[in-house]
Amino acid sequence: MKAYRPLAIAAGNARTDEETLLEFGRAGWIEVIFKDQRPFISGQDEYRSRFILHLRQKLKLTDEQIGIVLANAKPPYAVDQVPAILARHSG
Repeated sequence: MKAYRPLAIAAGNARTDEETLLEFGRAGWIEVIFKDQRPFISGQDEYRSRFILHLRQKLKLTDEQIGIVLANAKPPYAVDQVPAILARHSG
């Protein structure tokens, strides 16, 4: 069973805001669940969100490129695999 934490805590841990994590959820990149109208994410999705932030902020990938990477990368995520993943799926 996954361990869930409040979205606000996960956002602080990832050094981002709740709205960004909700955006990742709307994109289908992470799963945000609601309990008593409060948002939560799993520890796995918190880890995944940190990787997404790195792809967006450091590597300057577009949302489309991030989607390709996430569809083809498995944990533990490795930034050095990103160029090869994108090269295989460009076109």
